[in-house]
Amino acid sequence: FTVVKPILDKYDFKGSFFVTCGFVKDNNAKNIGMDNGKENGTPRMSWSDIEALKKDGQDIESKGMTHRDLNQLGAKDLEFEIGGSKRCLESHNISPNIFAVVHGDAWNNSSAIKIISKYYGFADNGFADLIFLRCDGYITHKQTDCSTYTNNGTLNYANRYSIRERSQNTLDRIYLHNDSLLFEKFKEQINSQTGYNNMKGFIDAIPVIAYHSIDDSKGPSSTDVELFASEMKYLHDNGIKVIPMSDLGYNESTNYIYVKTG
Repeated sequence: FTVVKPILDKYDFKGSFFVTCGFVKDNNAKNIGMDNGKENGTPRMSWSDIEALKKDGQDIESKGMTHRDLNQLGAKDLEFEIGGSKRCLESHNISPNIFAVVHGDAWNNSSAIKIISKYYGFADNGFADLIFLRCDGYITHKQTDCSTYTNNGTLNYANRYSIRERSQNTLDRIYLHNDSLLFEKFKEQINSQTGYNNMKGFIDAIPVIAYHSIDDSKGPSSTDVELFASEMKYLHDNGIKVIPMSDLGYNESTNYIYVKTG
């Protein structure tokens, strides 16, 4: 709220903020075992902060109630994490339609996907440099559309509940916060969509860029502030259209994902 929002505001960018309801600073810490509203010593956002983001046109979505790995949970806890977080956000006048899976590791968990699909239209769930809006570009997973299930009832690798992001923090860890190298990797990923889209003549491949902490702690979930600022400037200066994940839609007839704003 204090670091990222001013940088986004500078370029009039809107992004998606995935909120873990139990981590919001002014929630009841005793009941949910949170950490007094802090992560690595940094205060977490309050509901008033989140409301300010919403009023500013930022997209507020769900990341569960207590940030637990869905693959370790039974049916009751899955319902609490997934459905409970939607009800929590709705109680604060927020209507989430996307669920972000902790660790992005539940794309092949049919029990989790069944409950996610009950409450949400999409899930951020898995990793890739690009997502393919027709789900037909993954080399080792051949599909012709984004149907959630195959004909035999198993989960497809790519569907609207396995929207795949590229976590910048993964690269931060691999390249040890070497910001000049990370900036080049960022540009490579952003521009990798061009070949696919030029070949097809329409937007079919886009990157989903994910961040966790934006600070200078050099932590495992941290991206340096100046690097983030430089990446946003690059997007602005090169005419890259930045959209929140809420701008993704789904065509029930074709089973294709599309960008609402064209």
